[in-house]
Amino acid sequence: MKNRLIILTAAAMLLTTGCSLSDVEISKQEITEPTYRQPQKITEEASVSGSGDAEPTEEILEIPYSEVPETAELGERFCVIGPVNSGHFYLTLNRCEIFDSLNDAGLKREELAGNLIVPDLNYDPDTTKFLNNFKLIKIYMTVENVDAVSIEHVYSPEEFGKYDFLLGRMGGVRYASHEYLNLRSDDIYHYSRIHIEPGEKKDIIMGYLLDTRQASLSEAVFSNGDALLTEGPFTVVDLQLQE
Repeated sequence: MKNRLIILTAAAMLLTTGCSLSDVEISKQEITEPTYRQPQKITEEASVSGSGDAEPTEEILEIPYSEVPETAELGERFCVIGPVNSGHFYLTLNRCEIFDSLNDAGLKREELAGNLIVPDLNYDPDTTKFLNNFKLIKIYMTVENVDAVSIEHVYSPEEFGKYDFLLGRMGGVRYASHEYLNLRSDDIYHYSRIHIEPGEKKDIIMGYLLDTRQASLSEAVFSNGDALLTEGPFTVVDLQLQE
């Protein structure tokens, strides 16, 4: 059936252009695996000799679902799609640590984003201890840009370069606020902004303040999606924290 369609299409071109069949060149690559959006390279083009060089048409090639696993383990490299418009961007959660105070974590109050840290509510400024069952989780990660272009560049090209990514789009710890990034940006509006070129890797440390009344340490997971809210595949990593 497909061959007949191609022949009929070519015949229609001959009638409208007056060219011979030998002048028509058609190439096509098909996608056979379930995929998620990811603009890639030119995959289909038709050119007619003698009528000038036809502009190639661009088709959407997408990341296979298999590259965005439903779950991953600590130390396992996996593809994330939140920060990117095209290409491949990878994340590895290497290890986690849990702390009861900023002093124990080796951090200072001014280094934090201060999203949900409130003195005398969940934080004692004198002792730096966290109150009311709050804990600080530090996750040591590796981010890798293989060939990705930032989604922020598409939304705001005048503000974001092709390789300026928001790491907040990678995901986070459920029931926790993102409070620390060792490579934090000076951009007061985009705390997790980072520049990473294709082929480049960077080791980063993220800090999250977890309310263990909402989720116990043993239930703590890193996720870049939600089954009810996220369109497309996402990955959940068990942080393997103990009470």
